[in-house]
This record gives sequence, structure tokens and C-alpha cells, in this order.
Amino acid sequence: MADELFDGILGGDDDKSESAASEPTAGAEAFAAAIAARLSGSDPGVARKTEVFLEKQARLLDLQAQHLEDEHTSRLTHLRLTVGAAKRKRYADYMRNALYTCIALLVIGVLLAAVRMTVEAISDHGLVVEDFTVPSDLAARGVTSQALAEDLASRVAAIRAFTNSHSLTYSSDVRADQASVLKVQIPETGISIDELERFLHRWLGHQTVVNGELLAGEDGSISLVLHIAGADPIVVSGSSADLNDLLQTAAEKAFAVFDPGNDVIYLDSKGRRAEAYDSAVRYVHSARLAALSSRDRADAYALVSGRDPNARRGLSSALIATDIDPRVLVGWYEAAAASSDLGHDEAVVDFARKWIGTRRQDQLASQQDAYPWTIAYGHSYIDQRTGDFAALRDDFQVFDRRPDVPFTHRYAERAQVAALLHDEAAARQELGLALAAGPPDGTVLQARWDVSSAAHDWPEARDAANALVAAEVAQKSAELKSDPQRPEFAAPYDLALATQYYPLLAYAEAMTGDTASASALISQTPTDCYLCVRTRAKVAAAAGDAATADRWFAEAVRQAPDLPMAYFEWGQALLARGDLAGAAREFSLAHDKGPHFADALKGWGDALAKQGRRSDALAKYDEALKYAPQWTALKQARNAAASQRR
Repeated sequence: MADELFDGILGGDDDKSESAASEPTAGAEAFAAAIAARLSGSDPGVARKTEVFLEKQARLLDLQAQHLEDEHTSRLTHLRLTVGAAKRKRYADYMRNALYTCIALLVIGVLLAAVRMTVEAISDHGLVVEDFTVPSDLAARGVTSQALAEDLASRVAAIRAFTNSHSLTYSSDVRADQASVLKVQIPETGISIDELERFLHRWLGHQTVVNGELLAGEDGSISLVLHIAGADPIVVSGSSADLNDLLQTAAEKAFAVFDPGNDVIYLDSKGRRAEAYDSAVRYVHSARLAALSSRDRADAYALVSGRDPNARRGLSSALIATDIDPRVLVGWYEAAAASSDLGHDEAVVDFARKWIGTRRQDQLASQQDAYPWTIAYGHSYIDQRTGDFAALRDDFQVFDRRPDVPFTHRYAERAQVAALLHDEAAARQELGLALAAGPPDGTVLQARWDVSSAAHDWPEARDAANALVAAEVAQKSAELKSDPQRPEFAAPYDLALATQYYPLLAYAEAMTGDTASASALISQTPTDCYLCVRTRAKVAAAAGDAATADRWFAEAVRQAPDLPMAYFEWGQALLARGDLAGAAREFSLAHDKGPHFADALKGWGDALAKQGRRSDALAKYDEALKYAPQWTALKQARNAAASQRR
């Protein structure tokens, strides 16, 4: 019966549904309720107990429901509080991270500022002018110590700015060191940023500090005394009315101590050539230079070379510079310049090739910015002497990017190149612009010669050459007048006349028929000058003296066997005499030495055409047109050869 009872209450396996089988076993209360419900039908007592039991179960269920409702409310409240706390924590994290980021950025900023200040301090080679000591009576008249320091600093800065515009080397900064500058206090230290930076510059840098005093004499005179570490005191004296002049003199002397190399450039650019040379010599023999690098010593000898009135002695100084440090450009630069002045064109090209073979990183740091245009200038030395005039045009374009190149020079150089390329229209246009841009100087007058001689306008070329000679003579007279005690500084003008301008004038005179004057003039020129001996040969050829012409052409070839000009001009002379084979030989040699020299190719073509070799001539003309495409006479010769070949 018990089994049946249990089977009736619980049901057999056959009566279980899939859902009942899958649910968990009923709780104890449900089991008891099920038993009570089954038994109450046969026993009233059980029914009552069952009713009581069910009431209790109902109350229990109500309590459980209330508990679940209260628990749900509590859980919702807890969840809201948890979400709010999470949001507050997230916000706090954001704020904390932002604060840490700001602190990190501030620390990085301070470190970067410290690094910047340290680097600037280490690299500081500037001149600092401190306050002056001034007598009370002068201070009462407005000559204060601060005003005096500022005036001196501004004058030195003006000298520096002028020098930098005329120099390969950039002079260091110059400033007044004023105690009354605006200060930014560093918290909790009492030390200003300005004072800290000043301390670092004094401690780590290489500043030159100038202290000064203004003294008043009993006779009304004043003396300005400057003290620079490592140098003798600078004293300038005069009347109180001459204070401005005294300050300028003191500023120049201070700049000479501070930057002796650029002092040479400053004096030279001001036309004070004797002072510039003396300053360069002092610098070379100074104890200060002995402690500097080989690049500085080479640069110092190059400065002497460029200011020496004796070109041969200057060349020796330049070669000393290249011997001290062959990596330094300025030694080769001055060697090429001195050789150019002497008329040694083969040496010019050799030195220029060494010059352009240097590396930017091997130059003084202050000269590296000027390296590109200086290299272009070196190429111009080579291209002009090898007949590569298209490349010369490119050289001038680079060189003329310098802001300090006058417009007159830019137009004049373009006119020169156009004339050398036989572009007559462009040459005359650029020359007109050069003449309109300002008073004609030597560069413009040289362009006038190039344009007129290229056009075979020999009367105009003679006038241009006379103007060049007159301008050089005038400059020589001005030099002698400005410093009559140093007549040796007129020597460069005499050299320029002999190696540059007399040959031009002599050739123009010969081409206008005055071969006697031309011969007399060219005989005054040196015989180790490439242009001079070539001109001697051309003047002799114009006079019909073939033997003398050949002798001087041979001498020119001996002096510069690797340059094309003497071969080309000799070929022209032989062609005029009817020696076609000899002319072709010389033009061929000129082409070998200057493969982009259009004139040599045209001359060679002319010789071949006269020999009846028109196809060969046509090939030379076509090649020449690659380098001088606007040359009218070349086009005409080419067309004639082409028509005759047909």
C-alpha cells in the first residue's frame, strides 16, 4: 500500500512529463503539502492539520515574497550606488591621470628648457658689454653707465652685421648685459631665470665680457677704457664733444679683440686695406691663434693672403694655409684668386678643382652656410677658362642668389654669359639693364667689353677697355691719396692693369687698325700671364707678323697646356693665313681641352668646310649648336655646309 501511496502521490515514471523530468526535485514543504492533501480526504484531523499547515505555508510565502521585494529594492539601490561609485572613481582616475600628465609635461618642459639653456650656454661665444663706471658729473649730464654700455654694444653689433654681409664667416652675437632686465622668479629660490641663464652662460660658455669706465680729465678731456679678459686695456681719449667718435673707435677695437678674423673683413670692406692687412698679420702671429684648431690657423693665413698687396707673397700665404689644413676651402680659394690676379690661369683651374673638392663638414662651422655659393664660384673659375659657358651661366645663377649681390652685377654677369654664348640680343638686353640699375663699376664695364667684342664692334670694345683702364687708374689714385704712407697698397691696381685691362685695350686697338699702339701697350705686360702672351700673339697676327704670333702662341700653350683658349686663338690665326690643316689641328686640340667650347667646334667646322669636308664640318656645327644654340653666324655656317653637301 505504501508503494501504491507513494506511486499515487508522486506518479510513476510513465506519468512524468518531459518538463517535470527536467526540473529539480520539489522542496520539503511541497512534498509535505502533497502528502497532506492526499491524506485529508480520509482523515478529518489530517485535514485540519493540513489547513493549519497550508496557512503557515501561505504566511511563509507572503514573508518570502515581501523579503524578495525588499531584497530587490535593496539590490537596485546597491546597484545604483555601485554605478555611481564607479562613475566617481572613473572621473577621479581621469583627473588623476590628467594631473600626472600635466606634471610629466611640466617636468619635460623644465628639462627641455634646462637642456636648451645649457646647450645655448655651451655654444655661446658672444660679446657681453657690462655696465660702465661713469663719473657722477657726467652721469648727471645724462651719460649714464647703462646708456654708455648700450651705445657701445649697439655699435659693435652694427660692425658685426656689416661684417657678416661681406664675409664667409659669421661673427658671434653681441649684446649689452643689463641688470635691469625683466625677471621671472623661480619659486622658493629667489633666483631669477635671467640670473640663472646668465650664470650658465658665464660658467659653461665662452663669452667675452667687456667692462669699461669713462674717466674725466682736469682739462675737460675724457678717456674711455675697456677691459677685456686676456687682452691689453683699450684706451681712447679725446674731447668730451667727441664722445661719439671715441665710442666708435672703442667699438672697433673691441670687435678686433673679440673677433680678429672678421675684423680683417670689416676693415677691408670699408676700404681700409692697409689696416686690414696689418690686422690679419697680427692675428696670424698672435698667441691666441696658436691655441686654435688647424682650420682656424688655415683660415687666418687665407685672410693674410687675400689682403696682401703683393700677389706673389699672398699666393705663398695661401699655400701655407693649404699646407696647414688642405681640407679648408678658403686656402684654395685665395690661392686661385691670387693666381688669377697674376694671370696664371692653369694654376687657377688646378686650385679651383681642389677648392670644389672640399667637403662642407670640414669647413669652419661659421662658414658652412656660405659653402654652396662658394663652390659655385669655384666652378665658375673652371668653366670660364675651359669654355663651358652654359655651365658658367648656371654657376652665376647659384652665386647670384646671395642677397648682397648688387643688381648691376647680376645683370652684368648675365650679359657676359650671353655674349660668350653668342646670344647677341640677350647680351645687349642684359647689359642695358645693368647700365640702368646703377653707376657702372668694373663688372659692368667688363660686360660692356664682352658684349661689344663678341659682336666684333671693336670701336665700342676699345671704348669699354679705355673705361676699364680709367676706372682702375682712378681707384689707384684714390688709394694713394687715402694712405700716402703706404704706397705698396696701390700695387694691386697696377697688377690688374697689366694682367687684365691692358691686354683688352691692346687687342681692341689692334682690331681697329692701330697695331703700333697695341704693340707698345702689350709689351708692358708680364710674360708669365696667360692672357698677356695670348694677346701678344693676337696683336702680332693682326700686324701680319706670323712668326712672332706663333712664338707667343707656343708660349701660351706651354704656360697652360690643359686650357683650350690658346689652341683656339692659334687656330684662328692659322685659318686666317690659309693653313687649313694647321688650323684644324689646333681647333681639335682646343676641343679636347674644352669639350663644351662651341667656338672651337665652329672653328674646326670652318677649317673642314674650306677643305671640302662638308659632312665632317656639318657634324662639328651641329655639335657646337648644342652649346651655343642662339649663335647666328654658327647657324649660317651650318646651313651653308648643309646646302653645299646636297
